[in-house]
Amino acid sequence: MGAAGNWSRPMEHPASTIAAAMEGTGLGIPSIALSQTLREKGHGFDAARGWASRVLGPLIDVPMPRRTVINVNFPALPAAEVKGIRVVRQGFHDYGRGSVVESIDPRGRTYYWFGLEDVEHTLDHGTDLEAINEGYIAVTPLQLDLTHHASIGALAERFAG
Repeated sequence: MGAAGNWSRPMEHPASTIAAAMEGTGLGIPSIALSQTLREKGHGFDAARGWASRVLGPLIDVPMPRRTVINVNFPALPAAEVKGIRVVRQGFHDYGRGSVVESIDPRGRTYYWFGLEDVEHTLDHGTDLEAINEGYIAVTPLQLDLTHHASIGALAERFAG
């Protein structure tokens, strides 16, 4: 079982964590992405430390379909205040409202830092974003196939000759 970890600012999407877990899954290694949201004056990794075994225990040997990743997000709370665990769908993160900052590293090379501003989130019912916002740990199964199947027919018609 592979695992990837990310410790992000409030309610940021743990894209790098999921990307690492997706790479493992793509290589045939069952993978879990773990993320801990943090607040400016937060509780460190208390929720993850206090709840990791309760979350990972049931997931270690769960049979998952090929090319499926499990994404786990811990809220920015003391472990004693976490309300429980919810299995939910992925919420929407509006990255268009984020920021991109260009800078120079110590070797004089240009680099770009993404997401320095808070990202706007839609807290739809039954999503990971809602669960974390309400003090729960969110467990979300994700799949590598990002195809929007409902659009295939309409797009194919545009290219039919």
